Amino acid sequence: MQYYEKILNALKSYFTMKNWKELFLHGGCYWLANVLYQGIPSSSIMINRKEEHCALFFHNGLYDVRGKISSKYFRPAGERDICFMKKNYIPKFDVKQLEEYLTQLLLL
Repeated sequence: MQYYEKILNALKSYFTMKNWKELFLHGGCYWLANVLYQGIPSSSIMINRKEEHCALFFHNGLYDVRGKISSKYFRPAGERDICFMKKNYIPKFDVKQLEEYLTQLLLL
């Protein structure tokens, strides 16, 4: 949970816009889930094809940028799902710049 909170606090500091969380609900959800997945042992990326959204399962709950969310319609993401998300869930922010920022904070 500590890594999750560090990443979210860093994102809050990075983005100057008020509705920055929307970036991770429409296009950036896979990027966030993948970053969290890399830092949280025994977590799983989950997908909801109905809503075209993904999140990370850890600490007995499903989490995205909003915090703990309902797991209704989510299932574990397989290889085909990961390929789909990489191709279709395109972040509306500069991924490289954000990753450099997080690396400087030693979060990645």
